[in-house]
Amino acid sequence: MPKKGKQTKVKPWCNCYPAERPPRFLRPFLLLLLREREGHGYELIDRMREMGLEYSIQDAGYVYRTLRSMEKGDLITSQWDTENAGPAKRVYAITPQGVGMLREWAQTFENLKVSLEAFLETYEAMEGEVHAPKIIKKAS
Repeated sequence: MPKKGKQTKVKPWCNCYPAERPPRFLRPFLLLLLREREGHGYELIDRMREMGLEYSIQDAGYVYRTLRSMEKGDLITSQWDTENAGPAKRVYAITPQGVGMLREWAQTFENLKVSLEAFLETYEAMEGEVHAPKIIKKAS
């Protein structure tokens, strides 16, 4: 039991995400999509939806706050696109530091994948059955 006045320090979930709880994986998906090609916020949300991540228009503020935070951290850059029809849009691109962070996330995901596979194998052995994992999507 910790002494009074001392707080137990929780280890970070991974070097990529120094918080106590697992991330929603928004940052690595944004980095991945920007590594593929530049894009603006709503386009990135649409591309994440195509990959199975559900971000709605209501979540757009969260996505844009994350993009701004990533830009402050030198993981991405942005510039205004005023050449296309319609209102100007901020277009984001990955930086070399962002590519390095994407590599860290890929390694983290590989480690997580191995751990989850071991968990499922142990669970299935205890339950005495083998079943294919189900992909559950929330109703739109």
